[in-house]
Amino acid sequence: MIRRWLAILLAGALAHGATVDVRSHAFGARGDGRTDDTAAIQKAIHAVAGTGGTVLVPAGTYLVNTVASSDRGLVVAGRMTLQLAQGAILKAIPNAARNSTILSVAGASQVTILGGTLQGDRSGHSGTEGEWGMGLSIQNSRQVTVRGMVARDCWGDGFYISASAEVSLTEVLAQHNRRNGLSVTSCDGLTVRDSEFRESKGTEPEAGLDIEPNPGETVRRVLITGCRFIDNAGSGLEDGVPDSNLGRAFISDVVIDGNSFTGNGRTPADGSIKTAIRISNCPGNRVTRNIIRNNTGQGIYLRYNADDCEVSGNTVSGTAGDGIVQAACRGNRITANEVTGNSGHGILSKNCSGFSVGGNTVSGNGLSP
Repeated sequence: MIRRWLAILLAGALAHGATVDVRSHAFGARGDGRTDDTAAIQKAIHAVAGTGGTVLVPAGTYLVNTVASSDRGLVVAGRMTLQLAQGAILKAIPNAARNSTILSVAGASQVTILGGTLQGDRSGHSGTEGEWGMGLSIQNSRQVTVRGMVARDCWGDGFYISASAEVSLTEVLAQHNRRNGLSVTSCDGLTVRDSEFRESKGTEPEAGLDIEPNPGETVRRVLITGCRFIDNAGSGLEDGVPDSNLGRAFISDVVIDGNSFTGNGRTPADGSIKTAIRISNCPGNRVTRNIIRNNTGQGIYLRYNADDCEVSGNTVSGTAGDGIVQAACRGNRITANEVTGNSGHGILSKNCSGFSVGGNTVSGNGLSP
């Protein structure tokens, strides 16, 4: 009897917090780039869901049906870790769907996702409509940590966050996605650190990172730091409520600190002028210590009710337009920036009030001031 109970306790201890391999006999994923491994990987996720355990995906190419589970693809559950080894690729099976996702976190908490590549289907996508083919989608979830993941060539966004809280993205790469590298529509507590967003191009807004709540949604407590925004067709970073949603959607407490922006705003789909950093219809942002070089449009653009913002310690140079612009804003503080060698104005204020501009180095720009 004692041995029987010891065996039961030991089995329980092994089950709690255990690591399972998707290529083991129990789950049977192949990772050969030819087999649909969706069901096998999902079975492994179900096996560790809620246990604090880990699903290990070894190196290989695993085909994923991105329209499975109501267009959510593989669905990660709560209280677990999904660890993709170096060289592990979750590759979307091409389809014509307007909505699809390679990997989803939906209605879950205490989730960690480590490493690997999400390979979208934009080169093989057989449809022409929609912009919601996502790499990683985090919705209605909290306490989600993502580190070291790549999302590239998606029909929509590389990463997408909605109706979630306490989300952290560290050392991720979003590359050559059709809409945005990262879209955020609703989140309370988001950190994006030491990551790269590049070459977004195909359908508006084509930004590296886009914070854009829909009506009835709020984004607050956001830190974006140590990131690189490179060669996006649209803006490097869009942070704003659309004019049509003013008073119905909200953004607050966004810090954009210590990032670099290079080559953004070139050849956007709609032909309009883009920026390195654009902030619209949201107050109280801090834009500090960023290096902004050789972008088109404006370097930093505060527009329409982007009030009570701090813009300080930034270096803005080589911009095809103006260095720093504020338009129809109140109470902004633009101080201690180095704004040199831009083709347009250095620092330009239009229809603004109650602001302060001082202690900046402004020289060698094409237009005065």
